[in-house]
Amino acid sequence: MWLVLLGSALGAFLVAAGGGLVVLLVLQRRAVRLRATEIAPVDDPTIQLLESRRPTFQMTVEQHFPAMPWEVWSALEDGAFTWIPMIDGVSYRDQARGPGTVRTLDAIVFAAAEQVTRRDPHTRLSVAAVKTSIPLLVESYTMEFQLTETPDGATLLRWTIAGRPAVFAFVPLSWTAPFLRPFVQVVLGRWANYYR
Repeated sequence: MWLVLLGSALGAFLVAAGGGLVVLLVLQRRAVRLRATEIAPVDDPTIQLLESRRPTFQMTVEQHFPAMPWEVWSALEDGAFTWIPMIDGVSYRDQARGPGTVRTLDAIVFAAAEQVTRRDPHTRLSVAAVKTSIPLLVESYTMEFQLTETPDGATLLRWTIAGRPAVFAFVPLSWTAPFLRPFVQVVLGRWANYYR
């Protein structure tokens, strides 16, 4: 009897693990496909629509960095998110960095084409996702990074991210922000190792 139960449990585990592996492979292939696709910038009305949609998730995190804003900006623009495990960072197609530029967020199982909507060097960077590799889960999002020099010659970074899925967009997800904020602060804290 116990042997049958143990065999059934092991069989269920293997099926679940195999199913999880299949999902990861599908997500990874979708991300690779999006990274290989040339995404053209979208027009201003589309960006305004993306920015005006009521997000189901929104979170703001602040982090103090013992560096000047230009140093933090350099890490943000040239090596963004490379300090996060399983994320290769952000890549630009060419040297353009201003509004209208499309860049790609590269992760192992997720990719997004982000269009720069505002760029004030060393002060503010805003982007809007115009296409993601998993649109049913993440249809669109916006991110804004604000850098403020503090009186002690350091930088206060304020990162706001807001988004919504294509499916179940009516479900408010912002209640998860207090649980995610400590994790995001640890991730941002690792950023300090990048620009030094």
